[in-house]
Amino acid sequence: MTKDASGRGTTADVLRRRALLTGAVAGVAGVAGATVAAGAGTAAAAGTTGGAGDWFDVKDHGAVGDGTTDDTAAVQGALNAAAAAGGGTVYFPGGRYLVKPNGGTPALTVGGNGIRLVGASSKAAMLVKGADGVLLRISGAGPDNSGATHRRYCAVEDLGFNGNNRSGLVLELYYNDNTVVRDVYITNNLDICIDGVELWDSRFSNLVVESSTGPANSAKPNMWLRNASAASGWGSSVDNTNQVHIVGCRFEAFGTGALWITAGSNSNNPNGIYVTDCKFETSQMQGGPHFKVDASSKHVHARNIYCYAGNFASGSTATPQNIIGWAPIASSLENVLIANGSVATVNSGVDLYAGPGTTTVLRDVVGLYGTAPTGHHVYYEPSAGDFRLENTYANIGSQGGNTVPATNAPNPPLRLVNGPVSDASFSKLPANGTLAVDTANQRLYVRVNGSWKWSALNS
Repeated sequence: MTKDASGRGTTADVLRRRALLTGAVAGVAGVAGATVAAGAGTAAAAGTTGGAGDWFDVKDHGAVGDGTTDDTAAVQGALNAAAAAGGGTVYFPGGRYLVKPNGGTPALTVGGNGIRLVGASSKAAMLVKGADGVLLRISGAGPDNSGATHRRYCAVEDLGFNGNNRSGLVLELYYNDNTVVRDVYITNNLDICIDGVELWDSRFSNLVVESSTGPANSAKPNMWLRNASAASGWGSSVDNTNQVHIVGCRFEAFGTGALWITAGSNSNNPNGIYVTDCKFETSQMQGGPHFKVDASSKHVHARNIYCYAGNFASGSTATPQNIIGWAPIASSLENVLIANGSVATVNSGVDLYAGPGTTTVLRDVVGLYGTAPTGHHVYYEPSAGDFRLENTYANIGSQGGNTVPATNAPNPPLRLVNGPVSDASFSKLPANGTLAVDTANQRLYVRVNGSWKWSALNS
């Protein structure tokens, strides 16, 4: 880095660094000189072997990024340097970086806390899997309900991953907390792409997963959040996954499901998980469901969800699938559209369960089907709990199936007024059809055409 007389970086150096951090190299080039755009990735680290301060460019560690050279050791070297420095940004200039898992050893491992992997953009800078196995491990040493052994405060941003039609995870997040995955693109992986075990307080935003699937009819969705992935050994845990936000993400052309939230191999409760503004669309179905939350989960809230089931994968023997499996405790599913086309891909739009002492809430869960479900829009599993369904319906086919519950959550209470009911009994002018109860005279009132009518209640 060029320094002025005070020993600080020059204005041009500062502008280069800011440009790389924000992805605005082109805009800065006009200020700092045309050479910034051509060589900004290495300019920030010029003159040092390990990078400039907390910046570690993988090309300074020998990575080529041509898609054919094995860059595993070079990229791992940059990650190791960041870990040794106590954290920092590992930067991937535009290119395709071939990295190779080795048996049970991941291709790449983040070995310290506070490490960010940042690319030129999710399509310009891409890690390519060169063999079966885990591509990137951001995992702690093992389970710990205090988080002391967790991998913490890491991030993956503006970076792409190509599974290269190999098996194994793309991103392993075991025993992890406070991780951010943002503006990331994943494609062509023949397995689970993101697996979170004992994952806490983490955020996924603008994640795109395309053209990835497990084997036909396997339990391998694109993204799986669970308490444990194994009964013992690596991936086991008696703790849980909690406080995870998934916002504005897109899962497309998947085969065996998009997003699942379950206990896995222990019975603890995944909890505090929020799924908002997400799309699950495929015409490559080989299993399902698209979106699943099991009965061990609690405090899961999903809203503004689009599910499309267009067709089955070529040569698939899959039969119509349940699109959403919804069974969590004290949770809600709202503002959902489930759709298909001319192929009978849907068994039931929602497979619904309510646990003992709980209320399952669906609001505005609408089926817009080109072909009616072979089952029902909502299928009620035998349940001990209550249900509240509001504006939940399908345009064609059976609205509900199995035994529709005999018990439901209570309706909101009517307004109680100590005396005759009038418009003045309300803080705002009530609509026609509004009901209220006169408790003094034991009368039920209803507003009709601007006037209140009443009927006596049984004594």
